[in-house]
Amino acid sequence: MCYRATQTSKAYEYADFYAAPIINEADLEDHIYYHANGFAHPNLVTITAKDGVRQTERMTWGLMANWKKPLTDMVKLSNNTLNAKSETVFDLASFKGSIMSKRCILPVEGFYEYKEVEKDKLPYFIHPKEHPYFNLACIYAFYQNPENMEWHKSFAIITAPANELMADIHNTKFRQPVITSNEQINTWLDLSASKEEVIHLMQPCDDSNMAAYRVDRDLIKIGNKPEAMQPIEA
Repeated sequence: MCYRATQTSKAYEYADFYAAPIINEADLEDHIYYHANGFAHPNLVTITAKDGVRQTERMTWGLMANWKKPLTDMVKLSNNTLNAKSETVFDLASFKGSIMSKRCILPVEGFYEYKEVEKDKLPYFIHPKEHPYFNLACIYAFYQNPENMEWHKSFAIITAPANELMADIHNTKFRQPVITSNEQINTWLDLSASKEEVIHLMQPCDDSNMAAYRVDRDLIKIGNKPEAMQPIEA
């Protein structure tokens, strides 16, 4: 699964790369994540589309469906909705209301995953070989806090069976995030796309544009610091 990622560019850099204007000036504030831990529910930059026009905004990692529950309960539930499996996203209550009507892209410079070696878990950083970002396919939702009627916008990363590289690294779960090519972004964001088109886009990519290296086994303790991305000898 994908619970740890990076966003080290500034919001306007993502907006420029994806030709997606920033819709809220507060999103211009710098939030640099060398190690974004999903269980901390960071506010990450996402790319959405309105009337076919791309836009850049921030959402909280950990999808919260618009259920009539207190915010504290929904935050606890969102620990289980950081990812959405492509095989069940059309069926599970948390996700099925979003997959055809609320899709977005999460741009990341890379993400982290653990490899099990003789009962030891070693973290790896997976990054693009050529392009500056992976385009992670996501869904989002709006949740309204019944106590103060405030709206919260949150997302989940779609995951799929692992390709060859990811199966070697994530060798216990054999999963990976769904990575959309630059040419596929418009179709993923197009809410008129058919269910068959969406299913096709959720197929795992090959590993031709993916590379990986070992990082410090104390990744969690290092937290959101540049050292989290520092390669070490295997």
